[in-house]
Amino acid sequence: MNIKEILEDPRLIISPTAPPEQMVSQFGSYVDLLVKWNQKINLTSEKSSQDILLRHIFDSLQYAPFIFPQDEIVDIGSGAGFPGIPLKIIYPELVATLIESQRKRCSFLETVIFELGLKATTVINDRAEKISPERLVEAVIFRGVSDIISCLELATPFLGEGGKVVLKKGLEERGELKQPIYGFALEQEVVVTGYNNKKSSLLVFVKSSI
Repeated sequence: MNIKEILEDPRLIISPTAPPEQMVSQFGSYVDLLVKWNQKINLTSEKSSQDILLRHIFDSLQYAPFIFPQDEIVDIGSGAGFPGIPLKIIYPELVATLIESQRKRCSFLETVIFELGLKATTVINDRAEKISPERLVEAVIFRGVSDIISCLELATPFLGEGGKVVLKKGLEERGELKQPIYGFALEQEVVVTGYNNKKSSLLVFVKSSI
């Protein structure tokens, strides 16, 4: 499967605002950089371009319906740039901040931003809980998350009333939703199908005025 096929996959509900040729070129460069850097530092356990496309880029694009193209977002624990970079490629107007605590991964993210010519994309090398945001954003996104409560606590300083948190959990982890969740309301829970046909839940929480 190539990136063009992924962008057209009916399991994904995306409406890119970027030109098709630009997306194909940028995704190609992104995957090439990942394969190259993976030989030096451990960015992903998947080492082939095909596995990266199917496992990481496909999964990242599942977030697209829950983000508006002109949003300002924060990707906490961005790692190799998932899901922030794929979302930025399909939505060039997006203003994105990628937060990553490991310096080597930040160097990779900075290289991707430069090589792909991504505008309005910033990398912060720090832990999210140590950051004092200069301004509030529309959405905070997580992939490869810990528990839901911890994610919402990390996201809180970045969001005003009505701001949202988008994260993915396995269907078997839905029990976490039975815990009391303060300051947020679960707005949407959408079951999505991954590249391997495994189903998971994309959860959208909205920050309340409390």
